[in-house]
Amino acid sequence: MRNMAALIGSGVMDRYPGLRIGTLEAGHGWLPFWMARIDEHAETVKAALPNLAHKPSEYVLSGRYFQSIEIPEGERLTNSVIDLLGEDLLMYASDYPHGESWFPESATTVLGWNMQAERKRKLFWDNAVRFYARCGLA
Repeated sequence: MRNMAALIGSGVMDRYPGLRIGTLEAGHGWLPFWMARIDEHAETVKAALPNLAHKPSEYVLSGRYFQSIEIPEGERLTNSVIDLLGEDLLMYASDYPHGESWFPESATTVLGWNMQAERKRKLFWDNAVRFYARCGLA
């Protein structure tokens, strides 16, 4: 959460308009709360920040910020975050080779979640392709 706030709040995304930022291995259920909170912080500590071109939450929703999911947060929370923030920012992550990972069942676990096919395709493929894209490929 602090990493996201520091990167966005420092104006990095304004200085580098082609930059994509991804937060990995940090969960995703906190995103809706934190977006509202960093917008509030940007107003209350405005004098301490550079002049940002957008609200912090707008950077998150701009198509340049990505977040990997944590499988223990589950189907219901993942669908709720996508319902609130859209389908273009979360990415599947297996968490391999960590000992607490669901691997090798991680992909089949998430594929078994109740989601529309388009949502799963973005979660498993489209969003990661856009995040990790090399210049001119996405």
